[in-house]
Amino acid sequence: MRRLMVLPLLLAASFLGAQKAQAPKATYVPDPKTWRLEVSPALGGWSSGRTVNLRIKLVDPRDPEPPKDEGPARFFFEEDEGDGPALEDTRTADQLRRERQAREAEAVRNAWRSRSLQVWFNGATLRWQASVGTTLHTELTAQNGENRLEILEPDSGLKVVRSWWVSTARTRLRVVSLQAGDEYASGSLQVLEPDGALAEGGRRTASGGMLRWSGEYTHETPPPGTYTLKWTSGWRGGKPARIKVEALLDGGTDQERRWTWECLILPGAGPVTLGTFDVEP
Repeated sequence: MRRLMVLPLLLAASFLGAQKAQAPKATYVPDPKTWRLEVSPALGGWSSGRTVNLRIKLVDPRDPEPPKDEGPARFFFEEDEGDGPALEDTRTADQLRRERQAREAEAVRNAWRSRSLQVWFNGATLRWQASVGTTLHTELTAQNGENRLEILEPDSGLKVVRSWWVSTARTRLRVVSLQAGDEYASGSLQVLEPDGALAEGGRRTASGGMLRWSGEYTHETPPPGTYTLKWTSGWRGGKPARIKVEALLDGGTDQERRWTWECLILPGAGPVTLGTFDVEP
């Protein structure tokens, strides 16, 4: 009889031991002072490319469970072909509850990984979200001339500063039509080039100028001479509208020049000359 009573006691002891072995993991308390901030490519000197594929990683050398870095995120779209019956979820309410609790506990344990990076790039202030142990992939478009990038992780005080120069064939001339704030604006921008060619919506001129439907005119190698900006006034039944146009030459360099024109356009008045500017040889 005693032997029969010992067996349940042994089973109970083993069950309690298994429960004790599966106790929740303690929440890790990081020390940001031991972290390091890795940024690649190194950036510096001269470059002929404007696009920079930047990789940033916050590393905790004491990380008890470093995540597996799988590289940049990729998105796949799956089509539902409709062949075969849908799989039935056979989980019970208790199983679903335990899975939810496990996910919540995991999120609490890893809450310390979520970090906000303060970034300054060529005068613009940005904020990037990063996760300790995981590489953040982002793309920067550098300007011609000097570029400066600063990245700060506030909690650890880690800071990375990079400066480099870019010299490449570039879009030198940009004319942008700004219609924001005036719902009555109608018509379109026209650019008369020095050789007499007229750049209009969606057509490229013989010299290489392009006026897009968005109202942006670009030219990588603008020929020297006088450029004339015009605005077609649209239909006669419209209302007066104020148009603002900006021209930018050699943006981001020491030779940058800007021109701005603003004009009240009357409906049905025909093409209106907004202004002119010169491109030197």
